[in-house]
Amino acid sequence: MRPALSWWTVLAVLVAALLLAAGALFALRERIPAHWQQPLRALVFGVRIDDDVQVVMPDGTHLAGTLYRPRQADGPLPTVYVRLPYNRRRYGEAIGEGLFFARNGYAVLVQDVRGKFESGGDDFLPWRHATADGVATLDWIVRQPWSNGKVGTIGCSALGELQYALARANHPAHTAMIPIAAGGAAGDVDGHAGYFGAFEGGVFQLAGAAGWFARHGMKSDHGPWPEQLDMARALPTLPVLDVVRQLRPGPNGYEDFLQTPLGDPRWGSLDYISRDDRPRVPALVIDTWGDPSLSGTLTLARSVQRQSPQAGRQQHVVIAPGNHCEQEIVIGSGRFGDLPVRNADKPYRQWYLAWFDYWLRGRGDGLKALPPYQFFVLNEQRWLSSTQWPPAEARPQPWYLSSNGHANGRDGDGVLALEAAREERADDFIHDPAEPVPSRGGPLCCTGDPKQRSGPTDQADVEKRGDVLVYTSAPLQEPLRIVGELRAQLVVSSTAPDTDFIARLVHVWPDGRATNIQEGALRARYRDGVERPSLMTPGARYVLDVPMRSIAYLVPRGHRIRLDISSSSFPRLERNLGTGGRNYDESLPSKALNRIFHGGDAVSFVEIPVLDLPVPEDRPFAGPR
Repeated sequence: MRPALSWWTVLAVLVAALLLAAGALFALRERIPAHWQQPLRALVFGVRIDDDVQVVMPDGTHLAGTLYRPRQADGPLPTVYVRLPYNRRRYGEAIGEGLFFARNGYAVLVQDVRGKFESGGDDFLPWRHATADGVATLDWIVRQPWSNGKVGTIGCSALGELQYALARANHPAHTAMIPIAAGGAAGDVDGHAGYFGAFEGGVFQLAGAAGWFARHGMKSDHGPWPEQLDMARALPTLPVLDVVRQLRPGPNGYEDFLQTPLGDPRWGSLDYISRDDRPRVPALVIDTWGDPSLSGTLTLARSVQRQSPQAGRQQHVVIAPGNHCEQEIVIGSGRFGDLPVRNADKPYRQWYLAWFDYWLRGRGDGLKALPPYQFFVLNEQRWLSSTQWPPAEARPQPWYLSSNGHANGRDGDGVLALEAAREERADDFIHDPAEPVPSRGGPLCCTGDPKQRSGPTDQADVEKRGDVLVYTSAPLQEPLRIVGELRAQLVVSSTAPDTDFIARLVHVWPDGRATNIQEGALRARYRDGVERPSLMTPGARYVLDVPMRSIAYLVPRGHRIRLDISSSSFPRLERNLGTGGRNYDESLPSKALNRIFHGGDAVSFVEIPVLDLPVPEDRPFAGPR
């Protein structure tokens, strides 16, 4: 006689069967017809899904949406609103938010933006119409019988930038938001002119922008984006205006972004946060140290904190290890570029739910225990917090450049020291746009070359070049904890009327490896701001202030730091052809002799923000592996 199966055994068998079924559905998801996918999701996850929601804009344009709701809704529901240009029926993040929040008692509206997929309109350009369309959609939501009148927004990258575009309006129903890696929403704010994160120090971020616009930037494009694009072949194209055209002919927002000068009033027709905006929506802001638009994220957060003390108190900023939108991925991988990452775990999904529960439902305490700023210190493997950014306790420490005039390459005589040299010297290099310095690591994206990795990576081959100036410190006598914004002040001249300067702070390991810490760029014509471009007089001296982004990073005792300076980082950044012209429609590069002066009255240095705290003995340092 067989023994009776216990309830625990039966339950285990049922759970295993459900997991196998879910795994099979996941594996076959691309083979399941589109019209069957939502019913299957509704069945598996126990929610109601309406895939044919139409919201009519004031000009008559219909925006298509999918509405997720709990199967058994109890009274009016708070709403989570997600907008995207990536196809609401297919984009995993948007579908995941719909299922997650619907299972937790929320209505979720996921909407294709104007001009994309099933939404009407044929003039897509990031982020034209975003504020007005978002306001009209919120007006529609609060009129629905299932709505309690309170709406939260969530999403990463473009999905985050669209939240800021809506927050400009301070709509009474926009009760809270969770923008993730959304620094591209910053337009002209506090001297930062980013616009979709397409510009850095006035230099076009070529690989990332071209990669995005080639896939998603067509002005009239309601079908799927191409899966395969030969970006590695296209990126070297001159003029740079033709990079996307050869991949996908037709009107594309890429051309608008390249051809509209920074500082031009036409940027005001796009819904980026400007100096005149005062968003007051309570925000849980998430970003990573490797995000190309990190500076925009921190600029927006500081602007909110300064302009509205009340809104500042209702804002929390978390900066995690990882590349763009990888704050959760890095926890599982344990890697950020060549760096190991430990102790980075944070309960992100619990945070998201608790944030909306408080603001949209009146439950819980709204994450009051979270500090205004919480950030992960790379190499130290721990989180620190502060009330502002940069932390008030961080002190600026200048490290001065010096040499005997031959700082070219890592085998040159460039020195980085805490004291400036008394005697003035200079280092020269030839910037040849036809043979640019290749990008290595850092905020790199979309090159089409699988060998090109982002994040902290070895700079060995780049630092062997004669067109890279290298300044290296002596071994550190004490650990150096860098927390805050980096910048380089460079006294320069050039034979060209315009050129770029890229400054990169590097960690030099005892075995000679050199991995990037953080970097930045400046196009010389924008040295006085994007609204006052001015060409250089060949041979004249100029003092440039190169912003190098923020970082939290520990360099151990006995290791060294290094500053690399060049005039190109390709294909991450567009090459400056050195003519002083428009650059985007030019094809004939001109070489430039660029010079860095240091010592004496020529004060060239990198300013490092240092936070003096004991290094915990229970967190032994671990280097790359």
